[in-house]
Amino acid sequence: MSGRVFDSITNKTIPGVIISIPQLKIGATTDAYGYYNITQVPKGTYDIEAQSLGYASSIRHVKITGETTLDFTMTESSSTMQEVIITVLGYQTTNMRAPIPVLPVTHEMLLQTTASNVIDAIALLPGMNEITTGPGISKPEINGLGYNRVLTLFDGERQEDFQWGDEHGILIDPYAVYSAEIIRGAASLQYGANAVAGVVSFKSEPHPEDGTVQGSALQEYQTNNGMIGTSFDVAGNHNGFIWDLRGSNEEAHCYTDPKDGYVWGTAYTQQNIRGSLGLDKKWGYSHLSFSVLHREAEIPDGNRDSATGAFIFDVPQSTAYGGNPQYYTAATAPSPSLINTLIPGTGQVSPTRSDFLSYNPLKASVYQILQHETLWWQNSINVGSGKLGVDLGYTQSYRREDDTGTYPEENMTVHDIPYSIKYQIEGANSGLKLTAGVNGIYEWCNNPSEVPAPYISDFEIPNYRDFDMGGYVIVQKDFKNLTLSGGVRYDLRTIVGDPMYLGNYATSAQQVVPAGTPGAVTQFPSFNQSYTGTSASIGGTYQLPEHNYVKLNLAKSFRAPSISELTSNELDPSNIFRLGDPNLKAESGYEVDIAYGNNGKDVSFEVDGFANYISNFIFPSKLSSKLGGDSLQLGAPVYKYGAANAIIAGVSAYFNIHPADTKWLEIKNGFTYINSYLPNQTDTTDHVPFTPAPRFTTEVRFKLNDRPHSILKSTYIQFGAEHDWAQNNIYSADYNELPSIAYTLYNVGVGTNFVNKKTHRTVASLFINCTNLMNLAYVDHTSRPQYFWAYNGAYAGLANNGVTSAVVTQSSQGIYNMGRNVGIKLVYPFGGHKVSETEMTGIDK
Repeated sequence: MSGRVFDSITNKTIPGVIISIPQLKIGATTDAYGYYNITQVPKGTYDIEAQSLGYASSIRHVKITGETTLDFTMTESSSTMQEVIITVLGYQTTNMRAPIPVLPVTHEMLLQTTASNVIDAIALLPGMNEITTGPGISKPEINGLGYNRVLTLFDGERQEDFQWGDEHGILIDPYAVYSAEIIRGAASLQYGANAVAGVVSFKSEPHPEDGTVQGSALQEYQTNNGMIGTSFDVAGNHNGFIWDLRGSNEEAHCYTDPKDGYVWGTAYTQQNIRGSLGLDKKWGYSHLSFSVLHREAEIPDGNRDSATGAFIFDVPQSTAYGGNPQYYTAATAPSPSLINTLIPGTGQVSPTRSDFLSYNPLKASVYQILQHETLWWQNSINVGSGKLGVDLGYTQSYRREDDTGTYPEENMTVHDIPYSIKYQIEGANSGLKLTAGVNGIYEWCNNPSEVPAPYISDFEIPNYRDFDMGGYVIVQKDFKNLTLSGGVRYDLRTIVGDPMYLGNYATSAQQVVPAGTPGAVTQFPSFNQSYTGTSASIGGTYQLPEHNYVKLNLAKSFRAPSISELTSNELDPSNIFRLGDPNLKAESGYEVDIAYGNNGKDVSFEVDGFANYISNFIFPSKLSSKLGGDSLQLGAPVYKYGAANAIIAGVSAYFNIHPADTKWLEIKNGFTYINSYLPNQTDTTDHVPFTPAPRFTTEVRFKLNDRPHSILKSTYIQFGAEHDWAQNNIYSADYNELPSIAYTLYNVGVGTNFVNKKTHRTVASLFINCTNLMNLAYVDHTSRPQYFWAYNGAYAGLANNGVTSAVVTQSSQGIYNMGRNVGIKLVYPFGGHKVSETEMTGIDK
C-alpha cells in the first residue's frame, strides 16, 4: 500500500506523516516529498490512520485485496484530543464510534508527563484515579473501582501479577509503554470477570517500516527522590521479519514532603529487559515477545517514635546499617523462655540522612522483591474472508517480602497461562463486523516451606489453582452516521485451594504440619468453588451535525471473587490483618453509560455519565472488638471481606479549547466526580470505601511557532493546576476510612525537539516538568500510607509476637504525598525512515 499525503489548504505534500494500521502494528513515514510505502499488508479491511503534529488525524476505511494506492488529505489543527483508531474493544473501530467511552493516551502525552510509575502517568485523566502505597506502587481505578475490577493489559497480555494485593504496583516498565487506550466502563463482554470497571491497555512501539532499523535512548532524573531512569531500545524490520530489544533501569531513594521530611520506606529500584521477534507477511503475522522485570521496593509502615514522631526502624539494627537484629541464644538468654527473642535496645534505632538517601531498598526494615517474567505469542492468520487470532502466553510472578530478617516472611510464586482464540470477519460494503471467540486464564500458586527459627513465615493465601474460561460473540454494524454494537458472553471460574495447618502458631517454632496434629491452627481450610455468570452489552453512537455525537450503552457484568477475597488469613506489611470469606458470591453489575460530545475545530468536549448497580459487591471493612476498639490479630486491626449491594454513579468530562486561528494556544480541562452508596446500611457504612474525591484539572499550553531554519521544533510552555475537593462520603465505622480535606496543586512544564536543519529530523527531545510547584503538604484520598502510623512498631510487641499499633483517627498522623518534584527527561531517537528514490534523485514524481 502506497500513496501521498497533502495539506487540505495548500495542496502541498507533507513530510514526516506517520501512516499506520494499528490493528497490525505496522506503518511507514512519508518522505520529504510526502510519499509513503507499506509492504507485507495482509488482505483484509482496515481503518488506516495518518497522524502528524499540527494536523488533525485522518482516518480511511479501506479493503486491501492487492496492490493499493491510498492518498490522504490532512487539515491543520492544534487539538491533541482527535478522533483516533482504537483496538482495545477486541475489534478495530474509532473512539467516536465506540459505544462506551474509550480514552486514547498518545505517546506525546506520556513523554510530556513526570510520573513515578506507569499508572501514575495516567491517573489524572478524566474518570481515572490510582490507589497508592508509596511513590512507586500504584494500581488503577476507573469510575471509582480498582483492583480485580480493572484489567490491565500490555500488548494484549493480561497483567495478573498479584493484582488482588495492596502493597505492590503494576509490574510494567513505564519506558516500554508507547501509548495506551482506556475503557471507562464495563468490559466483561470482551475480557471476562476482571474487567467489570474497565480496561487499561498499554501498547509498545509500532514496528519499524520495512528496510529500517530505529531506536531511542532515554535518560530521566527527578529531584524529589533522586529518581534516575535510563532506557535503550533498538528495533528493525527486514522484509517482514521484525525484532525489538529494550533494556531499562530505574532507581530512587526515599521521597520527601513538607510534613514528614524524608519518608522512610519509599526507595525502590526496577530493571527490565524486553524483546520481540516476529513475521509480518501477507498471510498475517506471528509475534513472540518476552519480558523479565525485577523490582526491589521498600514498603512504608509509618513506624515512629512516640515522643518525637520521627521515623524509626521496626527493630534496632545491629550494625550501622543492613545488619541482622540480635536475638538471645541459649547461652545469653536470661531465661529459657526468651531464647530466640529480640535483645532490647541493640543497635541503631532511627534512619540517618545517608539512610534516607540510599538507593538500596533492601536496607529498609520491610521490603519486597518482585520478579515478573512473561512469554507472549500472538498470531493473526487470514482464514477465508476473515482473520483467525490465536494468542498464548506464560507468566511467572515471584514475590518475596522481608520484615527485619534475612529470611522472607512472605514468599510465593504465581504462574499464569493466558489464552485467546477469536475469529473476526468484516463486510467491506455492509459495515457489519462479527467477532467470536474464547479467552481466559489458568493460574496456580505455590507457597514455600516454613522459614527456620527465629523467623516466622506469613502465609497470605493458600496453594491454589484457578481456571477461567469465557466464550463471547460481538456484532457491530456501521451506518453512515449510526453505529450499533452488542454481544453476549458466558464465563466459568473454578478455584481449588489446598488446606494448610500450622503448629506452634506465630512463634519462632512455627511449622507446617499434617492435618490432625494436636494443637495445630487451620491457616487455610480445603477450598473448591465454581462460579458461572453471563455478561452482555448493547449500545450505539450517532454522529450529529456540527461535529456533535452521542453515545449510549447498557451492560451486564460478572465478576467472581478473587483468591484473596475468599481465603486471606495474614498480616500484611502495613500492619493490617486480612481475613477472607469462602462463602462470598459472585458480583453482578448492571451499568448504563451515556455520553455527549463535540469534536469541532476550535472546541472539543465530552461529558460521560454512568450509573452502576452491583449486587454482592465485595470489599474489606474493619472489625470491632466485643470489648470495644479494634478487633486485633497478632496485634494488628482486622479487616474482613464482606459483601453488600452497591450503587456507584458519576460524571467525567473534558473541555478543550484549541482555536484554529490561534494555533499557539491550547487549554485542556478535565473533571471527575464519583458518588457511591450502599443501600440499607447505617450512616457510617453507607459508602464504598476509598471512593475518590471530586477532581478538576486544567492546563494552559503556549506553543511557539516553528521557524523555517530553527533547530527547535514543537516548543511549548504549559501551566497547570489540580483541585481535589474534600471527600466526606466515606465508610467511617471503626475508623475504617477518614475524611479528606480539599487541596490545590500547581505545576509547570516546558518541552521542545531539537532538529537537524538540513533533514528536519529530530535529534533529541527535552521535557522538564515541575509537579506540586508550591510544595504543598497534602494527602490524596486514595493514598493508603495516610493510615500508616505505629508507635515503636513491631519492637514494642515482639515479645508477644504482635505489633503495637496506634489507631489512626486523623490524616495528620499518617504519611503525606510527595512534595515538590522536578522531572527532566531527554530522548535521543536514531535510525528509522529510509531514504526513498525521490529523495535520492531530488525529483518530485
